[in-house]
Amino acid sequence: MGRLSNLRASINRDDGRFYRAGNTAIGPWSIIGGLAFVASLILSQLHWHLDLHVGWAIGVGIAGLASWCLGGIADDRRDDA
Repeated sequence: MGRLSNLRASINRDDGRFYRAGNTAIGPWSIIGGLAFVASLILSQLHWHLDLHVGWAIGVGIAGLASWCLGGIADDRRDDA
């Protein structure tokens, strides 16, 4: 096997050496938080043209980041079960 094949085989091994190697399911809170964070970035650029206060962008960003982090914690708990 080539060098990259050996690396891929060692990463895909599930012997506990690596913390969460591979693809995992993403929960709904993480998805909503990520989309809200991206929406806050868009709002921060367009708030002048949309006649919105900058607090909306900041509030959506904080709520998105909080739900993203809380979703990550919930995803970690679901993985252990």
